[in-house]
Amino acid sequence: MTLKVVSSSLSDYYAKKEFISSPIYRNFINSLNSPQTKRSYAHSLFHYYLKRPENQNLTLEEIISKSTKTIEYEIIEILYDMKERRKLSYATISTFLSVITHFFQINDVMINAKKLKKFRGENIAKFEYKAYTHEEIGQLLSLMDERGKAAVLLMASSGMRVGALPELKLKHLKKWVIAGTNDYLYQITVYANSPKARYTTFCTPECAKAIDYYLEFRKRHGDNLRQDQDGNWTPGDSFLFIKNFDRNQRNFLGNLPLQAIFKLGVTPRTIAHSIITRLEAMGDRQRLVLLEDQVSSLSERQSLYSQHKHEKHPCHSLRIFAVTNMQRAKLDKTIREMLVGHSTGLDKSYYKPQDDEILSEYLKAVDLLTISNENRLKRQLDFYKQRADKLEMMNSEIEAIKSRLGINDN
Repeated sequence: MTLKVVSSSLSDYYAKKEFISSPIYRNFINSLNSPQTKRSYAHSLFHYYLKRPENQNLTLEEIISKSTKTIEYEIIEILYDMKERRKLSYATISTFLSVITHFFQINDVMINAKKLKKFRGENIAKFEYKAYTHEEIGQLLSLMDERGKAAVLLMASSGMRVGALPELKLKHLKKWVIAGTNDYLYQITVYANSPKARYTTFCTPECAKAIDYYLEFRKRHGDNLRQDQDGNWTPGDSFLFIKNFDRNQRNFLGNLPLQAIFKLGVTPRTIAHSIITRLEAMGDRQRLVLLEDQVSSLSERQSLYSQHKHEKHPCHSLRIFAVTNMQRAKLDKTIREMLVGHSTGLDKSYYKPQDDEILSEYLKAVDLLTISNENRLKRQLDFYKQRADKLEMMNSEIEAIKSRLGINDN
């Protein structure tokens, strides 16, 4: 993440304070790996700690010069406020604690992380999201544009996290033709730049066609994309998902030239927001509207928004859909965990299936992961057609053998 990207997510006040140019901040942000982690950690640090009244007028040098006891006391107060008054989730509180511990320790301020963990509360699931149904995803797709359809189908068919989508580039997709059929799908390398988090998954033929349709759409509007002899898209360093642009090629983001927009990737928030607006249009999601007299402060408003839960998460429920249907298809458990980027424990070190083995297992779930009834019926028709062709071939071979042996059925 560049400093410019980080500063755009901060308030004008903090941008003017130039915290991002401080060596202390650079130690913090440059010690993190993925761009998504950098964005998340930067937001949490500023939103929950540096914006507090006792820190607003201090430089980062002054903040890390506080006594360890003072810093720990402030963090405990924040944890209590997040847990008891704002009713934030255990995940949000844990993330903040990881952020603030990393911020101080990377700058050689050794706070007692073990003690602070005692104040984050219990990991109690206050709310469990449900999976989408095939019908709900189908209705959602009917309202999405080309990019949205490809993104939704990719998450629904692979179980990919929305945070992984912005990092995907065309070189991370490899086309596979399904043996004995005219169908194809894509093998996708997720988190390709992270040796620790990298994994490989697949998408359905339905999703592969949606991806191709989206990329063809971009190509028609001037993006310099092409397919090689194997059907893989190039240039490899182009993002799979980019910022949307005006279809009439007149109004571009910030008056940028068209070719510059084709190089701008999306953020997870952009994808999530596009899904949320469609869910609201479908009537499947109600937006919380707060009037002026209902809240007394910004923090109270944020707390009420955080407590306003929905039955389905716009993106994570697609992941739940994928995992659920992989289980229904009775995929090998270890391969299923590999396909969705879950830890496989010791199996990661000792079980090394080949790509074609993983694909063979994934294909068991393709029908259940396919959204369109038309696509599902087409696959079934192709299956029975192949079966009929094989039976016809076997009958021909039997008749040829009978003829050679002089066997007459009469």
